Amino acid sequence: MIIYEHTLPTVLIGLGVAAATAVSMLGYVLWVKKSLPMAVMAALRVFFLALLTWCLLLPGRRETQTLKNKPRFVVLLDTSKSMLMTAPKQTTNRWAVVKQALQQPWVAALAANCDLDCYAFATDVGRKLSVEEARQLTPDGTATLLRDALKKTVGRYAGVDVAGGLLLSDGLDTREVFSDWAAETRPFPIHTLVLEPEAVWEEEPDVRIDSVNTPRRVTVGWQTELKAIVSGQGTQGQAIPVQLFKDDVLQGEVQTQIPAGGGSREVVFHLEHPMSGIKTYRVYVPPFPKETRTNDNEMAVSVQVVDAKNRLLYVEGPPRWESKYLTRVLRSSKQITPVIFLRGAQGRFMTFGVQGIMAPDMQEAQLALFKMVIVGNLDAEELTEERARNLVRFVDTGGSLVLLGGSKAWSENGFARTSLRKLLPAKQYGGKAMAGEFTMLLTDMGRAHPAFAGEPALWAQMPPVLSVFPNVQPSPGARVLVAAKAPTATHPLILSQQYGQGKVVAIFTDSLWKWQLSPDAIKNSPYQRFWDQLISWLSPKEEKGAEKELEAFVDREQLFVGEELEISARWLGTAPLPADAPVGAEITGPDKRTLRYAMSRQGTQTSEGKTLPLFTCKFKAEQAGLFTVAAAGEIGGKRALSDPVSFAVKPFTPESVPRPANQQILQNISRNSSGQFFASVDALNQHLSTLNVKRLEQEISRYDSLWQRGILLTCLILVLTAEWIFRKMKFMP
Repeated sequence: MIIYEHTLPTVLIGLGVAAATAVSMLGYVLWVKKSLPMAVMAALRVFFLALLTWCLLLPGRRETQTLKNKPRFVVLLDTSKSMLMTAPKQTTNRWAVVKQALQQPWVAALAANCDLDCYAFATDVGRKLSVEEARQLTPDGTATLLRDALKKTVGRYAGVDVAGGLLLSDGLDTREVFSDWAAETRPFPIHTLVLEPEAVWEEEPDVRIDSVNTPRRVTVGWQTELKAIVSGQGTQGQAIPVQLFKDDVLQGEVQTQIPAGGGSREVVFHLEHPMSGIKTYRVYVPPFPKETRTNDNEMAVSVQVVDAKNRLLYVEGPPRWESKYLTRVLRSSKQITPVIFLRGAQGRFMTFGVQGIMAPDMQEAQLALFKMVIVGNLDAEELTEERARNLVRFVDTGGSLVLLGGSKAWSENGFARTSLRKLLPAKQYGGKAMAGEFTMLLTDMGRAHPAFAGEPALWAQMPPVLSVFPNVQPSPGARVLVAAKAPTATHPLILSQQYGQGKVVAIFTDSLWKWQLSPDAIKNSPYQRFWDQLISWLSPKEEKGAEKELEAFVDREQLFVGEELEISARWLGTAPLPADAPVGAEITGPDKRTLRYAMSRQGTQTSEGKTLPLFTCKFKAEQAGLFTVAAAGEIGGKRALSDPVSFAVKPFTPESVPRPANQQILQNISRNSSGQFFASVDALNQHLSTLNVKRLEQEISRYDSLWQRGILLTCLILVLTAEWIFRKMKFMP
């Protein structure tokens, strides 16, 4: 179809061209001698005006084409090792059913109307595959993150026309304990398939402890909860006694039930901690009759009960970004037991970790229960002079103080208006904060400071902050650890100094929390690292006469047969450890036999820059059950022994535990996404082969200009040139 895009009325264009033609012809008739060359010139002029008229109309050609786009159909294949399981009295495993489903005629029928996108998943979703590539896969994944795989796949196809999806999985998710996530709605239908007959796993009962969670470091007098996840199948709905032992003494028993088809239940025990020390709690489920796998029926954890010497007090004004992230760090720290007060509405305090009569009064008797105090954004009136004096005495006698500060604390009516001015690492500062994005610089003193120990590359590129308090002049005894670079000057940001027998740290920014949101925060955790290492430096040295001179710890508390565990021991004694002093790990297994492993000597850096002895060894688990390990050594003819720590060895990884496919999960996924749950490969093939796929129609218009062409413009120029040549040849002006 030819269209014209001129904006002037066609009549005006026609009149203009007609007038130009008439004038030209009149000139040739009246003043030009009639001859053949003059006739050619007149014809050229008319031809030129005709071409010009065509250009003035701006003609073009538009063609419209309607396209029918194919939608996508997504196939998700579970390639974890559980897909190789064969149910009792069955001859084919789950993966064989998957391969059978991929060989059916529905693949070709659906490919004619859809683009088939296949993805394999186990711990992560892989690249897009063709159907032929999917048929060649082998299940070898060590875990199944089914929920994550569905979430990532749905995210990949956001805004894309998807006709549906097919999930070929046994429905087992090794991360998710409960199955409520399967009820989530999804934007396109997801069909599922039964990979094994129901009830074929009921012949052999099996009960196991999947996990045990409880706070691992508590304070004397606290009450906590211990939560155990009990799973199994084949129990016929019978009551299951779950027992809790503390140092091999029965503390209580709770009854629970597991559905006959299998499932999980949470059992909760309430713990009391009247005395300090390391206590071992063991959760045990007596084996069922005819249960053959009994070495996963128990799991233990060690809980360290500490006294007040590990407490940290944090008092803050109204909640802010800094207090939000710092509270999380303190509560997750294994070095301390934090007691946190945040001022809420109407001056009332919100509390975390508070026990008994604790209050934010900071009286001398209360401060004696703590070794470290963090004071947030409080002005002189909120802090009060009495509390400031108590804090000064607290630091003078060996306590550690962090002045986190803020807009009120570093103002003229802040810390400097109280007795805290005696111990401030800065003798002067500007007051109002400067806003912007400031690059952080680690000073020479900062690079040598324990708060920034380890991984120099990490601290060499510290995340920026959004504010600094300017014009800070360090006190004579202060050390500047971190500075902030501004366009016109460099401002001290984190300062420390000794005061009496204690330590003081001042932070002149209210946006240190920005480190938590840096691009590398997930990988490097600079905010968490800084606070953990700073708290370690602020913590007082071990007192003389400590009961234990050796401390043992393991890199994890659960592992599986065939995996390796690292055991470490640290020397805590005040006397130097001889270079040839032997230290070993004494490991007691479920059979009550004790084996001794030699440990190799290494070194670990302390907050004072000294090197303390550290010993390590590797242990490969070859037997399932509960183990305890203690570090032991002969030092100066005297035997030193650490408190024991425990770890559990499971016979199977969650991926290889023999258990039935979770049909309920698959049914819920299909039902809540408007898909179908197929009981056989034939039913799946019949439905997908006749699936009504609607193609989206899309109109595409192509426009081609008919006047902006080289040949047309060339003709215009040639016509003018030819007329000019004729004029010159005839000696015409």
